[in-house]
Amino acid sequence: MSKIVSIRPDMTGCAAEIEAEPDLVDFFLPGGFVESLNSVHITGPQMRAAVETIAHIPVRSDADIAEHGRLLAAFASDYGFEPAAYAGMALHARAIAMDRWCNLHDPFGQTNVEAFYEAGARAKLVRTEEGLGFDPEAFAELIRFATEIPY
Repeated sequence: MSKIVSIRPDMTGCAAEIEAEPDLVDFFLPGGFVESLNSVHITGPQMRAAVETIAHIPVRSDADIAEHGRLLAAFASDYGFEPAAYAGMALHARAIAMDRWCNLHDPFGQTNVEAFYEAGARAKLVRTEEGLGFDPEAFAELIRFATEIPY
């Protein structure tokens, strides 16, 4: 489903005004995409369930990435995430960022699993040279904080 942004002239007929939902307009502002993904509230257990939803499909092609996206959009819809328009994308971006962080900073899987998923759900996504990811130091700090929480 797509949304249409309507443009109409102002009262003088000289300028145009964009009418759309505020979150749709923000999506196109600098940083709007990342801010939209960060606006989705996700818990650690939800993040873990989302990763488990796609874990059986290794990424070998663009079709696999598309299938991840489809599965996570359905997951987000089933769980009633808000804002729904960004939830599947947010879950996918976070799963990729978590995988990237593990490969670079914890290749032997020594991080507390619950703390890892909690940090993956809470950390702010940022633009990196590799694409969307987490600030490594801030992410590690969230893991340390979440490790101290009894589960």
